[in-house]
Amino acid sequence: MSKYERFIIYPLLFIALFCAITGVNVVSATQQIFDKIVAREIVVVNDEGNTVASLKYDQAKRDVGFELFNDEGTRVVSLLSYDDGGAIGVFNQDGHLTVALQNEDNAGSVFLYNGTNKMTKLIGLRSGLYGGVMEVNNAEGLPTGIMGNNVHNNGYIGLFRGELLGFLSPQIMLNVTADGASIYKAD
Repeated sequence: MSKYERFIIYPLLFIALFCAITGVNVVSATQQIFDKIVAREIVVVNDEGNTVASLKYDQAKRDVGFELFNDEGTRVVSLLSYDDGGAIGVFNQDGHLTVALQNEDNAGSVFLYNGTNKMTKLIGLRSGLYGGVMEVNNAEGLPTGIMGNNVHNNGYIGLFRGELLGFLSPQIMLNVTADGASIYKAD
């Protein structure tokens, strides 16, 4: 054995002997079942060491999140809990939100986003004051159409300009009341 081989072999033998005597288990391949695990975060990694799942408590937001990642480490699904309820977010391969299912004002909502870093909401389905509401927005996230239920438990359809204050004044409104249908058209 050469002088340089001894520099490698002897330290490794001493480490192995130390581990054997002290009972240090360097590699454990046995399955163990625990009754309870207490942690602030649990991270699952793949063979390359990339995070593929994370369960953690966010102290700043005071909520719990469970996130799944693709092989490149990009978040693709989030399950969140927060003061008002919970949410599920689905993200595209670039990590941008595309779909959200969440609690909003103590009722369910589904939102579709444009899948960019602007997170522009394009379609919203939600429980409204008088029943279900479907909202369609333009590329800027401003409402252009709403279909839902009115105060008389009948349907309505509203078309808007798709500008910030255009939502306050509909251009066309189809409304059903106890007296029949009405059509409003802005001048």
